[in-house]
Amino acid sequence: MAPVPVMVRMDIAYDGSFTYGFQKQESLVTVQSTIEGALKVVCGSYVPVVGASRTDRGVHALHNVVSFVLRDEVLYERVARRLPVMMPEWLTIRNCVPESANFSARFSAAGKSYAYVFIKDGCWTPFFARYAYRLEYPVEVVAMNDAVHALLGTHDFKGFGNIDPSRRHRDTMCTLSAADVVETDKAVIFTVSGDHFLYHMVRRMAYFVLKAGQGRIGVETWNNAFSGPDVPYTRQVMAAGGLYLVAVDYA
Repeated sequence: MAPVPVMVRMDIAYDGSFTYGFQKQESLVTVQSTIEGALKVVCGSYVPVVGASRTDRGVHALHNVVSFVLRDEVLYERVARRLPVMMPEWLTIRNCVPESANFSARFSAAGKSYAYVFIKDGCWTPFFARYAYRLEYPVEVVAMNDAVHALLGTHDFKGFGNIDPSRRHRDTMCTLSAADVVETDKAVIFTVSGDHFLYHMVRRMAYFVLKAGQGRIGVETWNNAFSGPDVPYTRQVMAAGGLYLVAVDYA
C-alpha cells in the first residue's frame, strides 16, 4: 500500500531577539531555517515549512503556526516525538498535530492578533530593552484609545503599510475587528486584531497611537487617518522588540 502523506500543523512560540526573523535567509539564524534544519535531521531530506506570519527580526511570537507535509504517519510520529526536544531555548513547539490535507498555516488563517508593549519610565530596567519600548514621559491612555478605535472597521491601510516586495499586488484593504489600549501599574499595552496586516502596519499604528497619547495629534487627525498619504505619524515604524504576535485564528 502506498504511504499516505500527512499534513502537519505545528504551533510555536519564540523570542525574536535571537533571530533574523521568521523567513529563511542564507547563513542567518531564522525561525524557518531552524525548524527546517531539525526536520531534515529527523526526516533525512528537506521538508519545506509554511508560516502563518513571517515576523521581522526582533519581533516575538507568543503564538505562530507552521505547516508542512510528511511522507506518512510513521514519519509524523517520529517528528512529533523528536522535534520538540531539538529546538533551541528561544523556540518552543506548543503542539504538533495532523491536519486536513488542504490546510495551510498561511492561507487558511482567518485573522491574527498582535500586542505592542510600552513600559513606563519609572519601571524600566535594562532587561526590557529587547522586549518593550520605554515611555520616557506619561501618556494619555484615553486619547490613545480614541485614536485606535477610529481605525476599527474596513479601510485601505496602505498609508500605514509598506509594500512587501514578495507581495506587491496584495490587497491593502484590511478589517480591524478589535483594538484597545490598556494601562497597568508598569505598562501601557496596545492590542489589535484583524483579518490581515500589511508589512510594518502594526508598528506604524503603534507609533500613531503613541503620538495620540503624547498629545501630538487630536480628533481631527485620527478621524481622518485614511484621508491620504500626508496624515501625520503614519510612516514611522516602532522598534521591533515591543511587538508580539499573540494569536493566529482559523475558521
